[in-house]
Amino acid sequence: MGTDLELTGALSGLRRLGLSDLQTYKNALNQTGRICWQQYFPFLYFFYAVNGSEDLLISEVEGSVCIYRLRFEDKQPKLCLYFLPMPMNERVLKQCLERVREFNNSKRAFIYWVDEENVRMLGNLNASVRAIPLNREYIYNPKIYRSLSGKNTRELRRNLDKVRARDDVEVRAFAAGDAEECLALMDEWALIQQDKYEQIAYQRYTRNCVRESAIFDKKDLFGTIVLVAGKICAFGFAGEIRTGLANLFITYSDHNIKGLNKFLIYRMMLEMEGYDLVNSAMADTPGLKYAKASLFPVSMHGIYRIHAAK
Repeated sequence: MGTDLELTGALSGLRRLGLSDLQTYKNALNQTGRICWQQYFPFLYFFYAVNGSEDLLISEVEGSVCIYRLRFEDKQPKLCLYFLPMPMNERVLKQCLERVREFNNSKRAFIYWVDEENVRMLGNLNASVRAIPLNREYIYNPKIYRSLSGKNTRELRRNLDKVRARDDVEVRAFAAGDAEECLALMDEWALIQQDKYEQIAYQRYTRNCVRESAIFDKKDLFGTIVLVAGKICAFGFAGEIRTGLANLFITYSDHNIKGLNKFLIYRMMLEMEGYDLVNSAMADTPGLKYAKASLFPVSMHGIYRIHAAK
């Protein structure tokens, strides 16, 4: 899959990211304290390594892990640095950017995802650096959901009670035999929501996750389903990005059942309450922004794209 290009020339020393890189990747990420949602390894694996048209390439240089993105643009292969080196090493970063410039035969190099806290450290690259804000991600404290006390959480409690009051609701872990019913729910959701989300057709990684989630340990990826009257009406997946930080990866629910999506997320947050923070990614529609804000984020985290030109 991917680009099928040989890893020679400027790509020498790189390899395609695969499942066997998980521990090396997480060990390196654990040294950074970064928060970016896109750093979640199952997302990278299901989006790029499984039936993808692009590649993520990995190398280890001077103790840092470096990730690149390789794709075709106008039928020409293009390379960019996907994240800053993990852990950050200015000398290694300069080598990475030179590799990108050499491959693309260009004076410009891109870094695809950079946490807002790390933008300032790019001032010593001997290059013209432009930081482009991309989005703001919703960050939650999962420890608050056990009690949900106080006036501020009253509306959320009301939504949850609409589901908790029913006697036909069951919550359990996702099992392989649930895959087809979850995919059918996803298709129904997509049909109803297609006018609201521009990239609804590109959520191939969700299908890959539903079909292949068992390849990961539960710590890295666990699934939750909610049944109503014996039918799967909501499902979600989440897991650890790095020590102290988890990812609310995927959630789908039947919007005809009031409060169900909030109930799903609530139950998943309880599963992740051992973490300091949970990243729920960005919101690209007014409805999704409202829904994420109603779950009480503790902060909004900025993500940038970096253009570095010599």
